[in-house]
Amino acid sequence: MLTVSSALFAGIDAGGSHCRVRLEDKNGALLGEGHSGAANLGLGWPQVEANVWQALNAALQQAGLDSRAYPRLHVGAGFAGAHLAGLKATALQWQHPFASWHVTTDLHAACYGAHGGGAGSVIILGTGFSAIGLTEQGETLLGGYGFPINAVCSGAGLGLQAVQAVLLALDGLAPATMLTALLQQHFNGSAAQMAEQLLQATPQQYAELAPLVFQAADSADAVATDMLQQALAFIAQLSSQLPSGRCCLLGGVGQRLLTYLPPAQRSRFSAPLAAATVGAIYYARRQLAIAAQEAKQYGEN
Repeated sequence: MLTVSSALFAGIDAGGSHCRVRLEDKNGALLGEGHSGAANLGLGWPQVEANVWQALNAALQQAGLDSRAYPRLHVGAGFAGAHLAGLKATALQWQHPFASWHVTTDLHAACYGAHGGGAGSVIILGTGFSAIGLTEQGETLLGGYGFPINAVCSGAGLGLQAVQAVLLALDGLAPATMLTALLQQHFNGSAAQMAEQLLQATPQQYAELAPLVFQAADSADAVATDMLQQALAFIAQLSSQLPSGRCCLLGGVGQRLLTYLPPAQRSRFSAPLAAATVGAIYYARRQLAIAAQEAKQYGEN
């Protein structure tokens, strides 16, 4: 049973499409979960902060708690975009009300969760793409620079490819594709109306088009099938750059592409042991343990 003085732990998985929060007691028992919209640091701190609060408060509410629990919270947050120093600094400088606040990348949080805090690799293909391999010798980082400059094989990347293919096809400059009808239905308009709606589109809005690519490929559309074949080749290339050992293919697009992989290539990937929210809590607990050890050593000296 929770007491007023009991420590609480929250793990945040903040990506380009969703912000998810897991709330645990000090023994690791699940108390509540929350969910909200995109919280990639590249979207700007006001939007990120609003979605973090929404998801966190939903988790607290599910646990029968409210804002009075904030001072008891040790929070680990894995943010998309946190590998960029300026964006990470913004998150770290947040004037939060928690007992402690620990920021890492969504990649690290996902990897800690997927491998129980041990060595291993993850490839995340969601709204964006990134990959990490953790060993005792160090880490290998791939991608993660954001849309549109670095979105190969991601939801946003596939969505952008679909739009480009359709616009070229409508001008007679590329092969016809059933993506044309699917995108026109999605945008309820012509090529010009589609382009106008996409003038200020976010990565998430492009990622919403990725399921149409899979739908067209499932119907044997040659253009969509070629896009997915390119994606599968890219996964193989990513995999070859990561350390040998346990590897997980994560993210909505990653999970969908896993079903398209040949059996031999699919066997390279393992199911994750836990979610990124669990990994974020693992990170917070580890940082607290390191701080306690350093304080002990400092006291002894």
